[in-house]
Order: sequence, then structure tokens, then C-alpha cells
Amino acid sequence: MKGASIIIKCPNCEADMVLLVDGIFQCPTCKKIIKGKAEKEKEKEEEAVGELLDGELFHIKANLNKKYEICEKGITIAKTPRRWLAALICHTPYLKSSKYIRISWWKKEIYQHGGFFSIKNPDVLKNIIVTLEKIDSSFDEFWAWKGSFEKKSKEEKNVFEEEKLKILKYRIIENLTCPNCSKKLKKEKSHYECPYCGEIIILEGYNQPIFDIDPKDLPLEFSTNFPINYYLATAGITVSWLMAEWKAIAVIYSNDNPNKKWLRFYTWIRDLQSLLKFGPSGAQMTWTAKKGVGSPNIYEKKEVRLLINALKKLELELGWNKTNE
Repeated sequence: MKGASIIIKCPNCEADMVLLVDGIFQCPTCKKIIKGKAEKEKEKEEEAVGELLDGELFHIKANLNKKYEICEKGITIAKTPRRWLAALICHTPYLKSSKYIRISWWKKEIYQHGGFFSIKNPDVLKNIIVTLEKIDSSFDEFWAWKGSFEKKSKEEKNVFEEEKLKILKYRIIENLTCPNCSKKLKKEKSHYECPYCGEIIILEGYNQPIFDIDPKDLPLEFSTNFPINYYLATAGITVSWLMAEWKAIAVIYSNDNPNKKWLRFYTWIRDLQSLLKFGPSGAQMTWTAKKGVGSPNIYEKKEVRLLINALKKLELELGWNKTNE
């Protein structure tokens, strides 16, 4: 009958339960509290793994601070009472058009933010998806390595780097020509700077230039040569390499317990601002983990495939799949 009240029986004593608040009922006899059907369905919808959800959910349930970023949409990869892993589409509070993807994780019962891995370039996202697919096929469910390192001749392996250095040496060191606008470069203590377009080329060691590598030019090959502290890498792949920022995904383990392995997303930085200001210094060229990032971890191998599918959905949502097609 229209307007009739809903009667819910207590699962313990069969007494009629009393409505406390919307969706919450309590038994007047044994005091048991349960959620109504609508509340349970709402909670199930919010916790749906792999589904594209409204970003407001992550602000409410995961305490994302709108002062620093606005989450538009998100996909839960895994959720337990003490851990929540998700891939999000975000933008800064003051620039809605500047969108990016974040792989974020939260810890403890209160879902305290534990860290993130930001993706701001469509080509870097493509590299991450390819890398995760390689990892998915190269490790078993216990993170045991079944892949292989690609063996190439020295000439094949270094052809990209040698060609880049050859061009830079000719145009920059010999002719002082800006590779960006082809105008005259100005020589500083430890770098060349273009007074016209602002292009900067850092010099390392004996006039060896270092430069940003286009994400499309990265080989996406397995390696163990990473500046990882405390742990050892079974294998990993670089997904982005800039003069001052290095991103990679690697399967790691502790030397004390080599049987326990997991996947980690890394971001390292180096202090090039001090180098430009004060000149060459070995310590300033050292790669260090970016503070305040908190590298996300994946412990269950099955979550890799869930993350791949989520990133592909977000790629479509942002239209990044159409880049450079």
C-alpha cells in the first residue's frame, strides 16, 4: 500500500525493528542494529571495484583535500578495511582544464592518505599501461620472475643515446645553437641557456649534456638499475625520464626476506636548481625519492590487471587515447 511503513524483522529475535535514521534500523528487544536494503545497495555501489565513480565519493570517504586537488572521477582497484587503492582523474582547484591521473592509496581504518603516483602526460600513461602489461605477463601470482632481460649489442642499445649526444654536442657545445629555436645559446657555469626561448641544457661531468627524453622514445625494457633505497629490484621499467624527475615501476624485495615481493611505483628527483645556481656538485646530481609522495604498492598480483583496465578507462575518459594517432 502506498505510504505504508516498511517492516523489517530482527534476524536475532524476529521482533519488529525500529527506524533510527534513514536506512538504519534497531531492534527494541536485543538492540541489534542493521542497515536497510537501500543503504546496503548504496554502500555496495560505492565500493564497486572497476567501476567509474563520482569523484565526490573519494573526497567524502577517502578525505581527499579539495584545497589541493579536485577529484572528478575515480575507479577503485582494491579495498579492504585497512587499505584502499584507486585510480583518479583530478585537477587543481584553480585550473579545471589541467587534468591528470593519480594512482592513490589510503591506509588504516580511517583511510588516511598514504601516497600517490601522478600521471600528467598521455604518452607516459601509455608507457605505464605497456609496462604493467609486461609485468603482468612476466611474473607469476607470487611475483616470481619468469621474464627475461633483452640482450642487445652495445651498438643497438646505445644508438638512441649516441645520436642524441652527437646532435647536442654539435649544435650546443660546438656551435652554441639552441636545439629548440636555433638561436645563440649563453654559456653559464654548468649549463647552456637560451635567452630567447628559455631552453636549458644541463652539463654533467666533462661537458656531457643531459636532457629530457621523450616518453615515446623510452625503450620500456626490464632493468635493475634504479636508485632504490632499502630494497632490491627483481626487475622494473622506466616509464618517464626527465632531467630532474625519473619515474619507474619495479617488483622489489627485502634482502632479509627475498621470498616476499611486491610491486611499487617510484618517483625520484634531483636538485638541478642548486646546480644551476651554484655550479657543479656531485651531491646535487644524486637521485633521491621525492618527499611527500609515498610510493603506492601492489601486493596482490591480480590487482595489476584491474589497474590496467582502470587506466584504460580513464585514458578514454580524458581522450588521451587519441593523442598522436
